[in-house]
Amino acid sequence: MIEEIKDISLLKDLFNEYKKDYNPIINDYTKVYAYKIDNKYVSFIVAQILYENADIIDIFTLEDYRRQGIAKKLLKEVIDNKQVENITLEVNINNKNAILLYNSLGFKEATKRKGYYNGEDALLMLKVKE
Repeated sequence: MIEEIKDISLLKDLFNEYKKDYNPIINDYTKVYAYKIDNKYVSFIVAQILYENADIIDIFTLEDYRRQGIAKKLLKEVIDNKQVENITLEVNINNKNAILLYNSLGFKEATKRKGYYNGEDALLMLKVKE
């Protein structure tokens, strides 16, 4: 089940699984959605939505829950936002599973960012809604 999270302290444990001491920047344009199974948050997405543009900041699913379509559902939550026309995200060029997921949702490679992830290149991907 997807929930929009207003109190990000609810996701503290999940955030720490993602990155130690992870604390996303929250402002009036931030949307945080989480996926809950059996009263446990197992996945989240953080997006900045400014007018018609959305930028996926972070997306994470606990390892035991991957390849079950959860991340796809969270991405669709942003894609289906009626306000959003364009969505961007960065992904490590070596993260083939994520790239396949993004491609399946209509994201296209816009450019490469050299050294974006601690020396590893990233793809900037874009989805334009039709």
